[in-house]
Amino acid sequence: MTENNNNQSFEDFFKKPRKFTRRRKWLVALLVLVFFAILILVSADWVAGALVHSRKEVSVPDLTKKPVSQALGLLAAQNLALKQAGVEFAQNVPPGSVLRQIPSAGSTVREGRVIRVWVSQGDEMVFVPNTVGTDLRSAQLAIRQAGLMVGKVENTYSLTYEKGMIVAQSPKADSMIQKGEQVSLVISNGQPPASVILVPNFKGKKLMEATLWASNQNIVLITKDDPDSPFRNGTIADQQPAADTPLSPGSKLEVIVSRRPIMDDEKTYHLHYETPQGKKASHVRIVLEDETGETEILSETKQPGSKIDMEIPYAGRSTLRIFTDGVLVREREVL
Repeated sequence: MTENNNNQSFEDFFKKPRKFTRRRKWLVALLVLVFFAILILVSADWVAGALVHSRKEVSVPDLTKKPVSQALGLLAAQNLALKQAGVEFAQNVPPGSVLRQIPSAGSTVREGRVIRVWVSQGDEMVFVPNTVGTDLRSAQLAIRQAGLMVGKVENTYSLTYEKGMIVAQSPKADSMIQKGEQVSLVISNGQPPASVILVPNFKGKKLMEATLWASNQNIVLITKDDPDSPFRNGTIADQQPAADTPLSPGSKLEVIVSRRPIMDDEKTYHLHYETPQGKKASHVRIVLEDETGETEILSETKQPGSKIDMEIPYAGRSTLRIFTDGVLVREREVL
């Protein structure tokens, strides 16, 4: 029994050191790997730092108010790079030009540095609101809310608009202008006295009405034919000057008369439409669509409660649409 125990102890004695040796080898290998990893990182950092510090120092050029293409050239000459950091509106700097930069002009940096710039979008553009048919206070509020200013305010007589309502504006509604610009207004003084001659709105009316009015007011009527007009043959498609324009005896009124050829299957649709009641005028647009495409019949600003009665010629299957202030309020298929 004693001999066997001694042999077992002797074998165990040699097995333990072997296990200890394997663990130590792995530990040493791991330490070596960590050492070399740290050495590589330190060396890379040192090399990168050496490369950066070995670059030449240069002065940052002034890029403000210069086109981006020119700014790129100035930076390239100094071995610098450009990055667009953003865009902004600016009144006095053309679109596509540099507004500001970081680092600032004159700063000393090393070659390869990225210069951040903000580029101008130019003046902010806004839509002109439609003030025709509203009172002065409402018009002023709408103009200011659009980021614009109220310009010159004039007065005139009007056959169409009640006293105190806006008759006309400049620039026209829905045109785009720079933010902060002025919008001029013309206010109605109501119906004119007998001594003032104002042109009525003859659009969509028969030529005979314009002829009688011109004769009574001693106005020279000039007629021109339009074979492509969407209006019924013999009706007035347009006029010059526009409605509410003052004229003196002997002045000229030019009307464009529809002389469209009458097709064999042509029919006529009588349109009756009343604009919404309220304090604000509405812009009414009437469109007829058929197999040939879309034709605009009417595009005018109307007073609240105004009645539109007109004969619209059509052929074949057609669709009539009425828009009030850009919103489709009626759609009807006419056969």
